[in-house]
Amino acid sequence: MTTTPEVRTAVDLAIDQIREQFAAQAIDVERVPVGDATIIINDVVIGEQYEPSTTWFGFRVSAAYPNADVYPHYVGAVSRRDGTDHGDAVQTVTWQGRPALQISRRSNGWNPRRDTAALKAVKVLAWLADQ
Repeated sequence: MTTTPEVRTAVDLAIDQIREQFAAQAIDVERVPVGDATIIINDVVIGEQYEPSTTWFGFRVSAAYPNADVYPHYVGAVSRRDGTDHGDAVQTVTWQGRPALQISRRSNGWNPRRDTAALKAVKVLAWLADQ
């Protein structure tokens, strides 16, 4: 199955915006023939309350973008320095063949005219840093 030009354009725009937002980090992008893109942002600082405090951050932008929320997000399998649990919105999983924490922060009010994959990534990282 091939991707339509409209899907490729929307997902490519999301990738460009992510690269701009996270210009200081190396970003790995894997395109899937149906139009999705798996994105991993490397060396993201998530806060001193985590060990390690820097890790990778990943997610998938679906072919339904921008009409679909970018959800869920993943980080490396970090632990909290104080030994407490991560909470209900965080689960231990394997993602892309690597140990990870899945962060479930759905945007119930996702608006394709306002919300972007890059903005969602920033919001999820800010939420994680506040935990």
